[in-house]
Amino acid sequence: MQSLSLDQNSASLYLLCGEEPLLLRDWLDSARESLKQAGFEDIQSHTTDTGFDWEDLLNEISAPSLFANKKCRIIRIPNGKPGSKGSKVIQALCENSPDDTIFIFVVPKLDRPTKNSSWAKCLQRTGEIVELKPVYPDQLADWIFQRARQKSLSISLESASFLAERTEGNLLAADQELEKLSIRFSGEKEPAFDVIEESVAQSARYNNFVLVDACLAGNAPRAMKVLNSLIAEGYVTTQLLWALQSSLQHMSCLKQAQLGGRINQRLWQDLRIWSSKQRLFETALARLGLEQIERLLQSCATLDRIGKGQQDAEFPQAEWLQMKSLVGQYCGITPTEILIQD
Repeated sequence: MQSLSLDQNSASLYLLCGEEPLLLRDWLDSARESLKQAGFEDIQSHTTDTGFDWEDLLNEISAPSLFANKKCRIIRIPNGKPGSKGSKVIQALCENSPDDTIFIFVVPKLDRPTKNSSWAKCLQRTGEIVELKPVYPDQLADWIFQRARQKSLSISLESASFLAERTEGNLLAADQELEKLSIRFSGEKEPAFDVIEESVAQSARYNNFVLVDACLAGNAPRAMKVLNSLIAEGYVTTQLLWALQSSLQHMSCLKQAQLGGRINQRLWQDLRIWSSKQRLFETALARLGLEQIERLLQSCATLDRIGKGQQDAEFPQAEWLQMKSLVGQYCGITPTEILIQD
C-alpha cells in the first residue's frame, strides 16, 4: 500500500481514494503517525457535511499564527463532490498552498467524472493521488493470511479461506475476527482449523448478515425471528438498514442485468457477491420483480430519514413496524401474512 511520503520533495496536497473503510483507516492511521514523527502537531479531520464551510477552512489556513506549528487537515468528502465552493478552495490551495500545511482530501473512488473535474485535475498536477485498491474475493483469503501474521497470529490457508467465506468480503468484519483470535491464540502454535471454526461460531450471534440471508432466501419465519432477536438486543433500525439496503441495491443491478440478459461472472465479481451467496440472490431474483425491488429501496430511504430524525414516524413503534413490513415484503409475503409471521 502506498504510504504518505514526507521527504523534502513530497507534495503538500493529497487525494486519497478508497471505498474500503478498513483500508482508509489503516492508511490514515499510518499517515498520522508519520506526520507526528515529522513534527506535525496540529492534525485535524473534517467531513464536508451540512455544517462544513470551505471558506472557514481557507480563512483558518490563511490567518497569521503566533506559533510555527506544522499543520495537517484531513478533509473527508463522502459523496466525492466538493461542490462549487469546495472546488474553488481546492484549486486556490493548488495555486498557493501554505508551506507548513498538508492537505489530505478523502473521496470514495476516483471515477471518470471525478478525474475529469477541474479540482481533481489541479490535484493531479500539483499534488499526489493515492488510490487504495479494493481486496477482491479471490484475494481475500491471502489478505486475511497476511493480516493474521501482522497480528502475530499463525493460521493455515484453510482457516484463512474459512474466515474469508465467513465474513463475505467485509474487511472490517474479517479484521475483527482476527483481532479476537489473536487475543486468544497470539504467540501460540498454529491453532487447528476446527478450533478456529468453533471460536468463530461461538462469537457469531444473529446479525444483519443473517437477516439479509433469510430475506434473500424468502424464509419469512426465520427473518422475523432474527429481526425480533436483534430488536431485543437493542439494535436500532439504522444499524440493520444499511445491510438490507446494500443487498437491495445489488438486487436492482442484478435484476436490470437479468432483464437485459447480461448477468455474468464479471457482474457478480464487480458487486463482490461470493459464489456461496449467488444462489441466495438467484432465489430472490426469481421471486421479486424490478418494481418490487425499487419499492423496497424507497421503503429503505423512508426508514433512513426516520432513523436520522429527518422525518417523523407516524406513531410510536411505527419505525419498527415499517422495518418488519420491509423484511416481510423482501421475503415475498403480504402485509396480512407479516402479522401472522410476527
